Amino acid sequence: MNSSALRSLNAFLRATAVFAGGALLFVQAEAAVPNPCSLVTAAEMQAIVGPLSGTPRATDPASGEVTCTFEPVNGPSFIDVSLHDGDLKAWKTRNGGKTPVSLPELGTDAFANPSTNDWVDLYAKKGAVIVRVTLPTGPTSMDMAKAIAKKALSRL
Repeated sequence: MNSSALRSLNAFLRATAVFAGGALLFVQAEAAVPNPCSLVTAAEMQAIVGPLSGTPRATDPASGEVTCTFEPVNGPSFIDVSLHDGDLKAWKTRNGGKTPVSLPELGTDAFANPSTNDWVDLYAKKGAVIVRVTLPTGPTSMDMAKAIAKKALSRL
């Protein structure tokens, strides 16, 4: 998520109005950016892709990127779990490629592009957060991406 989007989300949550006893009260709520490395545990990732080489690495959210990178010992050379904001349909228009695959089992408008620069890119949304799973194209990449996205979405 970029910083302006996070500020907008935070402002929206801060301005949440609650009626209590006939008076209008404003509730302050900090929007916590989920840690993408906490959405899929190392043990869960290993159950999907096999042993990992080291611990997952998160980017600094201040950089404007919210990503956790996992590196399997065998199989795909990397797996990124990234968080974004925005309209999923707009992401599909921009990143869906020529033949995006609809994934209704992961939510309304969820989709995957099975051939983005030799990667599989899967996008699904829960609430205001878009989960993007990226890994190199391979015979089981789409199944892996779906299993990872399902785990991540369950924790949002």
